[in-house]
Amino acid sequence: MGFDEEWHSWHETRERYAGAEYGPTALESTNWLITEPAAVEGVPGLWALTGDGGIRGTDLGTSGSVVTLHGPQTLRLGRRELRVFDRRGAVALRVFNPLRAEREAFGGIDAYPPRQGWRIRASFTETPGESATVTAVDGSVHEQTLAGRLRFELDGIPLSVSVTRTARGGLTAVFADGTNGIETYRFRFLPIGEPDDDGTVIVDFNRAYLPPCAFSDQYLCPQPLAENRYSLPIRAGERAVVRGR
Repeated sequence: MGFDEEWHSWHETRERYAGAEYGPTALESTNWLITEPAAVEGVPGLWALTGDGGIRGTDLGTSGSVVTLHGPQTLRLGRRELRVFDRRGAVALRVFNPLRAEREAFGGIDAYPPRQGWRIRASFTETPGESATVTAVDGSVHEQTLAGRLRFELDGIPLSVSVTRTARGGLTAVFADGTNGIETYRFRFLPIGEPDDDGTVIVDFNRAYLPPCAFSDQYLCPQPLAENRYSLPIRAGERAVVRGR
């Protein structure tokens, strides 16, 4: 499979994922609970934290049944699906609704045409013991360990990007550029391959993708670090969600 074919296959997979019945466009609410049972909009019963990282629902249906959710467990109530969301020990109940208006209007993901020139050679340097302050879109702040920095050139201008590791261990970056708010969403995510033994890695901006909060404002995405904000336009990768199908 050639370069263009691989990119189009990746792009189609991304669109299927985003528009899936219980994909990111279906996220209806993120509900921060307490130990006292409370109602959640659109969902029957009363919901509360269990104290051990789980969520308990009571007064479900005429039988008054009780259900407890932990970790990756999910629960379907009618068309809605309930999931546990754990943000560094703070637990919320997420509700996914395939009938959410934004999902029903989802028409795809607009993206720049793939171009080989956006595959850029970079050098990776580890940053042991270094961390950075990350601010999420809801204003929450936390310290995150940096995996390293990538150094490369765009249009002859030397740049660097600080990268972290995902929960699965892969390298990733959050970046902003001169297209944001005009041609593209406010920031984007960028997957990074593992460097070679000499620290060389190919950064493929064609694979820059929209964060989950582009599909639903109920996601709490991390924003780019100050050093990952560029005035240069990076016209590669995903641009914006297409509405109106």
